[in-house]
Amino acid sequence: MIYKNKYGKVDLLSKQFLQSLKSNKGVIGAKLSGGSDTALLLYLLAKEIQERKLNFSILPYTFLDKPDRNIVAQMIIDEVKSNFPKVSFEDHIYTKLTIPYRDVWNEYAVKLSEEYDIVFFTNAVNRPPPIEILSNKELGRMVASEKALRNYNTKDLEYLGIYNIPEYKPFEHVDKRFTAQVYEDLFLLETLFPLTRSCLNKDTEKTDYHEKPCGECYWCEEKFWAFGQYDAVGY
Repeated sequence: MIYKNKYGKVDLLSKQFLQSLKSNKGVIGAKLSGGSDTALLLYLLAKEIQERKLNFSILPYTFLDKPDRNIVAQMIIDEVKSNFPKVSFEDHIYTKLTIPYRDVWNEYAVKLSEEYDIVFFTNAVNRPPPIEILSNKELGRMVASEKALRNYNTKDLEYLGIYNIPEYKPFEHVDKRFTAQVYEDLFLLETLFPLTRSCLNKDTEKTDYHEKPCGECYWCEEKFWAFGQYDAVGY
């Protein structure tokens, strides 16, 4: 289905993409960080599978870059499952995220492709916000570069010995304002959105031991720029 608004257009699971896959059935390896982009992508994938009767199950997996990420991700999964009960989900799995990020992803991509019948992986990476809206512009440039490094393509996976399994990046040409508009258009601002957590500040004083967003890190500022609000407080 095509999702289109004033911030861009995404043809999710287009006919061309589906025809390029090694099979029309199998497991989608869906990376779920707990943030608003990966949460929306999980929701849209489940929506497409149920409405179009596609033969895919979803394997959500989470990297724990903050102590609460597996809890946040599981709440998102439960919400999506309640909306699309006909979609099959594999058990949620998670692991610690350590530097360098790319090495962790490489290891996990190999592990999952060996243990499951993966047809494609997902990556909800999008375009960064304008540097001007960020307090820490140096950090903004660094994170934007990090995002660029996460834009894997099939050739990268083949380097790891993973063949015919692409990494699907439907949001790579839009920014978080597109995401925010889709949340609004699908009436998800009162249901799915409050479950998401974007703040990655590990300072326990500024986040009240991860109970609230700091309001000043890159991810908080990006979320506020797009949605006009930070993470919800508490669970």
